[in-house]
Amino acid sequence: YQLSQVALDYKLDRWRPFVRYERGSGSVMRELQPFEVNSDARYMSLGLAYSLGDADQGMTSSFRLASASQDDLTIDCYERSGTVLGGSCEEADFQLVDGDLLLKTGESRAFPVLSTSGSAVTIDLSLDWWRRWAGRPILIGHSISLVGSEIKHENYSPLYDIESAFLLNTPLNGSTLGGVIRGLKDDLPQSSPWQEAVLRYDMSASFFSGDWIFGVALGGLYAHRFNYSDPLRREQYHVNWIASGEIWYQFDQASMYLKGEAFSNYLLGVDALAYTSKSSRFFDYPYGQLTVGFVLGF
Repeated sequence: YQLSQVALDYKLDRWRPFVRYERGSGSVMRELQPFEVNSDARYMSLGLAYSLGDADQGMTSSFRLASASQDDLTIDCYERSGTVLGGSCEEADFQLVDGDLLLKTGESRAFPVLSTSGSAVTIDLSLDWWRRWAGRPILIGHSISLVGSEIKHENYSPLYDIESAFLLNTPLNGSTLGGVIRGLKDDLPQSSPWQEAVLRYDMSASFFSGDWIFGVALGGLYAHRFNYSDPLRREQYHVNWIASGEIWYQFDQASMYLKGEAFSNYLLGVDALAYTSKSSRFFDYPYGQLTVGFVLGF
């Protein structure tokens, strides 16, 4: 999973409007068809922050409205219940061929088995406050946020359009084509939207030494989903623990930083698009990411 971000903030007295654009790219390797899936997504957010206090003691409240969209993804072949549905792959047990093209040109071209896309709208309310510890060059910070998202994933397969009882009852590896198609639908994310609410708290400590800043943070979040269903009743995950460390170097009008983050349960509660009934099993595992950034002031 890779993510690049560009942000622009403007400070106007105690107010700070901001806009951010992100581009994410993720991939997963599988032992079954499709053997590799690559997915790209775009994120756009607008927000407004209000600050009180100073560098030694203060607080900031912020509001952010964001949208996310996953690019259309086409899957050529898909294996379900020991049956490979195609697509043009050689191992396909069943292929749905473009009949018009076959009649006109004699060319046999199989339709890709599945196309899918996703989108999300998010509202984020957060409160941050900090205080210098006992006159030392150390700031103790706290952050609490409440994030609400509505997520929608769409998937379509030309197999869904088959109405022939003869085809749907065709035996395939101990099942029928109709049974395999129903299993495919149940395995994929639901077609109706669902909502996710995330409550998160973090505590941090930052140490200042000349032009350097060293920071560590610990946090946790709880995510709850509404109107969410999984016909296969796979285990669901709600809690994610987070630890991070970062190093900053400050120039006169700029800063550079290196940040490392570790999550107990992948990107649960961090990326609303990532969690679906299909991908939920990946959230049983820890995950780490490294960020390099550059901030320019003018």
